[in-house]
Amino acid sequence: MFDTELTNLADAIRPTMARVYLTIRRRSPFGEYTAAQGSTLATLAEHGPMRMGELARREGVRMPTVTAAVDVLVGHGLLRRDPDPDDRRAVQVSITDDGRREMAQLQSARNEVLARAMAGMTDDELRALRAAVPALRSLRAQLESLDESSALTI
Repeated sequence: MFDTELTNLADAIRPTMARVYLTIRRRSPFGEYTAAQGSTLATLAEHGPMRMGELARREGVRMPTVTAAVDVLVGHGLLRRDPDPDDRRAVQVSITDDGRREMAQLQSARNEVLARAMAGMTDDELRALRAAVPALRSLRAQLESLDESSALTI
């Protein structure tokens, strides 16, 4: 069990972070694509080509789920499958130029939504957000580095 102070802090920030993310997503939908497809595209845009198993692991889903998302995105020309250079029997999935353009448009729309909301904040609140960016990046890295065996089950 973790320190009560850390658990209380987690309880204070988790719902807010989740609601911020969901609200941004609702205010700037990714066209006809699902959240899972958008996440798959974003992961490949950020981390580069990878095998399907690695993509499923990073997305925290099973192979059939990531395969379905990739199939749709390949069909729309946003991703492509290529032979893995290290093992010609395997494939790597990567983002296409069209996929990068879609991601750039989505990110721009989401940045505008967030900037519009931040325009109503005080200077002190904006300073606090700026100061929190490094800590939030570190938190993200810590979350991404947790392996599957450390996941809690209910």
